[in-house]
Amino acid sequence: MDKKKQRGLFNKKKQPDVYKLLVNQCEKACTSSTLLVEFMNKLDPETADKIEEYEKTADEKRSELVYYVKNAFITPVDRHYLFKVSRVLDDLSDEIKDLKDFILYFDYHPTEKNIEMAQLASNAIFTLTDAMKKWNDPNTDDFWKDLKQAKKYQDRVKRLYWENIKELESFESMTGIITMREFCRDLNNLVNKVGKAADRMGDLKIKSIK
Repeated sequence: MDKKKQRGLFNKKKQPDVYKLLVNQCEKACTSSTLLVEFMNKLDPETADKIEEYEKTADEKRSELVYYVKNAFITPVDRHYLFKVSRVLDDLSDEIKDLKDFILYFDYHPTEKNIEMAQLASNAIFTLTDAMKKWNDPNTDDFWKDLKQAKKYQDRVKRLYWENIKELESFESMTGIITMREFCRDLNNLVNKVGKAADRMGDLKIKSIK
C-alpha cells in the first residue's frame, strides 16, 4: 500500500462524540427556556433578542450533528434514530422562539399560570438534559428516571393548560379569549415536544444496547 494512503488511514481527524453533540443541543434549549421565563416576567427587548440568538446557535448545533451523521462511515446507532432525536431537540428552541414572537406580535401579557407553565416546561427540558448527560453511565437507572420525570412535568403542564382554558369562561373579550387560548396551547405544545424528545431518547437508548 502507498505510504501516503497508509498514513491517511491512521491520521484521520477524530470523529466527534455524537452524544455530546446531542447534549449541546439540549443545553441550548435549556438556556432558551430560562430566557423565555425571564422574558415572560420582564417583557424586555434585550431578553427577546437573546432568545433569537440562541435559536440560531441551536440550529448551528443541529447542523453539526447532521453533518457528522451524514458523512460518518459508521455511527454508534442507526442514523435514522439520531436524526429523529436531533430534530425534536431542535424543535424545542424553535417553539420557544415562536412563543417569544407571539408575545411581541400580539402584545400579549402572560398570566401567572402562563409563567408557571413555562417554568415547568423549562424544568422538563433541564431534566431531559440531565438524562442525556448520563448517556454513558454504566448504571442506566438514573437515565430512565430522568426521562420519566420529564414526562411527569408534561402531565403537570397539561393540567395547568386545562385550568387556563376553564378560566377563559370569565373573559368578556373574544379577542382576549382567542389570544390566551392560542398562547396556552403553544405552551402546552412546547412541553409535549419535551415528552416526544424523551420518547425518542428512550428509543435511541434501547437501539444502542449491544
